[in-house]
Amino acid sequence: MRFRVTIAVLVVLAVVVTGGVLVAAPYVFEEDAPEAQEAPIISFWGDSIAEGVLGASPVNERESNCYYAIVGRSNGFTYYNRSVSGHKTEAMLEFIQRPDDGASMNATILRTSDIIHISILGNDLLQNYLGSLVMYYPTKDPNNSEYRRLLDLLDTASKNFTDIIDYIARVNPTATIMVSTVYNPMFPGSKIIGSNVVDYMKRTYGFDDAGVRSSTNELLGDLNAVIFDYAEANPGVIEIVDVAAAFEEIYQQDISLNKALFYNDGVHPSNKGHAVIARAIQEKLEALGIAGADALGKYRALRLDEVQRVYPSVSSAAFTELAAADSFSAVTETYFDLTDGLTPDYIKEIEPDPDQRHFDTQTEFYLTDDCAVWNMPIFNIIGSVFGEDNILASIELFDRDNCKIVFYPDGRVRMQFYLVDGIGTTVMPILNSLLQNVELPDFDVQGGLVDSYASELFPGFKLSDWVGSMEKLKGALGLEIVGIDWEQPALEAFMAELSETGMLPDKFPAGLVLTDPFGIVYEGTYYMETVHSDVTNTDYTAIYTGKAAEGGQPYLVGTLTTDEDGESNIVARIEFLQFVIAASTTKSK
Repeated sequence: MRFRVTIAVLVVLAVVVTGGVLVAAPYVFEEDAPEAQEAPIISFWGDSIAEGVLGASPVNERESNCYYAIVGRSNGFTYYNRSVSGHKTEAMLEFIQRPDDGASMNATILRTSDIIHISILGNDLLQNYLGSLVMYYPTKDPNNSEYRRLLDLLDTASKNFTDIIDYIARVNPTATIMVSTVYNPMFPGSKIIGSNVVDYMKRTYGFDDAGVRSSTNELLGDLNAVIFDYAEANPGVIEIVDVAAAFEEIYQQDISLNKALFYNDGVHPSNKGHAVIARAIQEKLEALGIAGADALGKYRALRLDEVQRVYPSVSSAAFTELAAADSFSAVTETYFDLTDGLTPDYIKEIEPDPDQRHFDTQTEFYLTDDCAVWNMPIFNIIGSVFGEDNILASIELFDRDNCKIVFYPDGRVRMQFYLVDGIGTTVMPILNSLLQNVELPDFDVQGGLVDSYASELFPGFKLSDWVGSMEKLKGALGLEIVGIDWEQPALEAFMAELSETGMLPDKFPAGLVLTDPFGIVYEGTYYMETVHSDVTNTDYTAIYTGKAAEGGQPYLVGTLTTDEDGESNIVARIEFLQFVIAASTTKSK
């Protein structure tokens, strides 16, 4: 069996530091002291809007700025985020029906949550050529193929949504089920649909910008009708959080304020957008009488803590102003007034877990052949070249002895993924020669990657300061690409052209040199605790990489098993990449 490890570990580790989880057994630890009263449990399910991997800025402040964490922390709830970027209703339906097969324990969390929040439906249109649907929607012509396709998509989404809610209500009949409506991301200059679509609508239907907005509002009204129609047909089963109305109210007040609710990609909510969604959920919790008794105080403390950690330049007088804010809206408005335009100081060293929940001795896990990644086009293409249907490395590129995860007894963890020695001296010259005859694709790196994502994930990221930007990656996420000199002449010239034009240069950098070892390294912290599945009545020992706020838990979840020979194996999965990372205490043969 081939050693199958992919370069997707770069993306994996970028998510891990926001709070990854590796899970293990049978290591045993002392139980935490019981609390006088268990906190209510709230779980969040759905798509990327809820998952918040894209949205929080900077990315390592996800637990301060994403609405799931704001709601959980403000109310003193125990909170879990089981949302998956890219999920449509069909995928979510399959996901929530999975039995517990490890420490992620979706089934247990779904069944034991007091409050279940759902954000779904948007991808049912977004991932189905949204531009065409928007372009022909105003016709309302049943003979138009695109309008008929929209009706079919809405019908399918409605059936799946009904099955989702019915299933949740059946397995957890006492939970409060909250569903957010889908907001409208369309505004003048929005990236949600192409300018060609907007121009077509203006030319064909005589729309101005307000007309385009109105048409998209009507389209999303048809989508959100899936939620309202279910509520009408099934009184009392769900509580609707009308996020769409909250965003629309701000749009009607001030278009520029509405634009500020969005990440630069034009799809996901920004920190401000998350705050608006959190407020809408909080208002619903208060209306239902289930909000935390000291929610305002906890929310104020959350924002005060963030200012102290991330914006130390804020004056003491301004800090006092924030401390005096007497409502959720006042706290939010004051916080953003104080921090708008400031560069966050987000590069912080994370201290190991103070409770010493670590391995007693240094423990090493080596990556195994079971690592895999599905449904990523670049890997599918490369895999097909080498006869593999789902992964990249069908040839022996990775160094088995040095691709490993090391847990230290002081609470540090190091994950390293190295190519075999000699790649730089043998493969790179051949690759350099081959790629000089290949024209690189025409890609707007500045607009499509840096402006839309990197500058949000890592404020201060610049193509003109590539070395400094790599330091931000390392500082924020603990990630480092080793074995490449960013200041070597071939790469400097390539990056200089990229910085000047913002476009990917036509040719691969001639003479690029790699040194041994070459690969990706992540360094961070971890802690461990025992978790229990109510569904399978099984205990697991979780290894949490990174830290989560009180009441929450880190992101990546996996499971470790030990066989009769004493060999231990970690298996972790990132759902939105369909990425599986597997490691064993025994090296692959």
